[in-house]
Amino acid sequence: MKREEVIRKLYKENKKFRELKDKHDELDKEIAKKEKHFPMTHELEMEIEKLKKEKLYYKDRMEFMIQEELKKSEG
Repeated sequence: MKREEVIRKLYKENKKFRELKDKHDELDKEIAKKEKHFPMTHELEMEIEKLKKEKLYYKDRMEFMIQEELKKSEG
């Protein structure tokens, strides 16, 4: 099974993965919106960095689930 297929399968069948992906996507949109703000303030830069770290946390959790599913499909 290809990586894209695994992601689609997990999103469809796994509630936890779906929650992680939805939150990750939500943070991605929020970061993009805040990065367009001009002028950029130090406080806003700090907030964006915090959001990026949170987004990375969700990405890492999803990646773990993807890798587990890929291992299952290989074996």
